[in-house]
Amino acid sequence: MKKVNVFLMGCLAIAALSCSKDDENKLDSNSDPEGVNELEEVLLDVNAVTGGISIDGATEVQGSPVPTGDIEFSLDYDKQTAFQTNGFDIEFQAPEGFAGAYVQLKDENGIADSYFDIPANATSGVYNKVTKTAKKGFFTNKKSAKGNLTAKDEDTSIDVNFGAEVTAGTFCYVICVYDGQGNISAPSEVCVTVESWGGNSNLVADWELTKEIYDGETINVGEEYCDEDTYTTSLSCDSGETKEVVIEYCYTTDNLVMNFKSDGSYEYTYYDTSKSLDWDASEQACETIYEEEEEIYNSIGKWAYNEEESKLTLVEFEYTETYDGETYSEIEEDGYLAFDGEITITSNTFVISETDTYDGEEEVYEYHFNKK
Repeated sequence: MKKVNVFLMGCLAIAALSCSKDDENKLDSNSDPEGVNELEEVLLDVNAVTGGISIDGATEVQGSPVPTGDIEFSLDYDKQTAFQTNGFDIEFQAPEGFAGAYVQLKDENGIADSYFDIPANATSGVYNKVTKTAKKGFFTNKKSAKGNLTAKDEDTSIDVNFGAEVTAGTFCYVICVYDGQGNISAPSEVCVTVESWGGNSNLVADWELTKEIYDGETINVGEEYCDEDTYTTSLSCDSGETKEVVIEYCYTTDNLVMNFKSDGSYEYTYYDTSKSLDWDASEQACETIYEEEEEIYNSIGKWAYNEEESKLTLVEFEYTETYDGETYSEIEEDGYLAFDGEITITSNTFVISETDTYDGEEEVYEYHFNKK
């Protein structure tokens, strides 16, 4: 009996330990106790939203355009996501002779009282708001310092911004394009969800970066990473000799701490050290000599969680950057889409994934965080 009891007690202890570990990783089944995501289901008044939209170079016109169907264009989606203040982009393939586009909001009760006339010179080559400016902050393609995502040259984009009166909810719009001869295309309809800020209580905490994974390679925080892509250049030495040298790009992520608050705001600060060629010292020594440059980047903004796609979005509204001994700060009224990607979260860890496209090839980055 004693042996049986000991055995049973051992089993119970193991089971208890197992349950304890399961509880440790178990997430709150209600990740949205405040009902933040339910706000996205509210049908917004299309006239009120029209009044809260701004499109640089566009004119608001009363009434509705009348399509003739004598011109065509391509729009390959019927749903999209927008963010408060930041807004959204309308991307489409413009036809030959494209002179502009008409955009009018609608809902189940009908269309708005007015529409936007956006001339071709108020549109641009396609860019997602994440690449509205040179990519900055931590969530960038640092490995090759390539900068912006590759754009499709044949596409056209309309940058739509929101005023404070446009809140979380849904609405639809129709878009037509026109040419210089008065031809107006048949309309295409798209429905938009304006995301709420916040939306997942499991994220509300301080998180510290532990490692990055790029193309299957793991780079731990504090470890130097050198890009496999190098370039060769000529070094004009002080001695008069000209020497071919190979330049490499290396960096170290020293630290990154991110804080998510329950009100939908976030803040993160990262510390980065990069190596760059010291040209003066290299020309004097007639060999490659690198100098280290430290960067501190602080980002403040709003976060949103898309529960259907398990996606996290960071919209930056303010940043401060210290680089090479100089500090730059900027407040961005319309916001900057600093990150938009999938996340996997447990009670103590979360992983976010970012996909970049360069020269037609996808590159996937993973960032692994532990709760502090």
